[in-house]
Amino acid sequence: MNRKLTAVIVCFAMVLTLAACGGKSKKEEEAAAAAATAQAAEEVKKVEKYVPAVHEDGIYYVGLIQASDQEDLRLASEGFKSRLSDLLGEEVVIDYKVADGTAEDCDVIIDHFLQDKDDLILAGGTLALERAYAATKEVPIVGAAVTDFLITGGVSSVNEPGANVTGISDLPPMESQRDYLVHVADGSRIGILYCNKEIGSSFQVKIMEKYLDDYGAEYEEYAFSGASDIEAAITKACEECGTVYLPSDNMLANNMAAVKRISLEKGTRVFASTESMCKEGALAAYGIDYYELGKRTADMAYDVLVYWVDKPGDYTDDEEEREKGDPAEYAIDRVRDTASAYYNPVIAKKLDWSSDWDFTELEVEEEKPQEKPQEKPQESSEEGGTQQN
Repeated sequence: MNRKLTAVIVCFAMVLTLAACGGKSKKEEEAAAAAATAQAAEEVKKVEKYVPAVHEDGIYYVGLIQASDQEDLRLASEGFKSRLSDLLGEEVVIDYKVADGTAEDCDVIIDHFLQDKDDLILAGGTLALERAYAATKEVPIVGAAVTDFLITGGVSSVNEPGANVTGISDLPPMESQRDYLVHVADGSRIGILYCNKEIGSSFQVKIMEKYLDDYGAEYEEYAFSGASDIEAAITKACEECGTVYLPSDNMLANNMAAVKRISLEKGTRVFASTESMCKEGALAAYGIDYYELGKRTADMAYDVLVYWVDKPGDYTDDEEEREKGDPAEYAIDRVRDTASAYYNPVIAKKLDWSSDWDFTELEVEEEKPQEKPQEKPQESSEEGGTQQN
């Protein structure tokens, strides 16, 4: 049993219990406390009852954790699995797990990888990378779809990470993204909408604001902290600005239905940072290819497995092999060359928008109008009683 994990889960239960007790009756407090304790107990059982996997000699074992069931993270995972399987064939086993977006679930999954003694952990998303690095400083970790490795932890320098973490950032070419954003805004005020609890999106917003300042564009921040205030922030941004900018933000990505509904009601243009967010309701976007990002993280994982896991410290005279194999020296990379601009033709039609720039038209099905409910047959009174027509 991982004592550290147990402590985390117990603390989590205590926090939930205290939060549930504020301003409630005694019965409600007891029910909330019981529910929180039961939830924590279930998390502990997941670890206590876990039976570590049996590993065969000559096989690489990789634990792939995806922080949440989000489209861009899924694409990165699929690219990673496909490419690493192509490179290693039957010599690799990939244990693919999707977390529910909470630190607690990530901890359980990563603890299982460590109990299995996996050779490498692929962490998809900022939260997954944070939790993986918190859990181990020895097992190599390759991060995918993480915007800022320096803030996330485990990395002291982009060129020489310095620990057991390397990977590929999903930060797009920001100056080019600024140019497309300003083009879509067409002189209108830009609202910058993001979750201030997400490290990556906050980092991307700071960079975008610098480029907007350089350009002289007018903008305003609209930050929210979670599900409780996201719709209010979306509404305010759409009411006060002609265009709204969305960074690579998981909370927004999971709430694009609300972004789409409110922005169309207000007639506001939404410019996103990923293709999937554009498909789900933004007018346009400029971002990287997440499937290709996944493939390139697989190339990094291959190097780490072959040059580091197979022969730690036993390098040839080739310095390039050491830099490829040792996560501490394997530079953090980006996939700038995969970036493209997209637009949603359904949203463009609703907003009467067009452009002569090189936007790729996405395949998006137009929503079918909802059928009106059938009217109930009226009743008529006749001699001898009432009957239906």
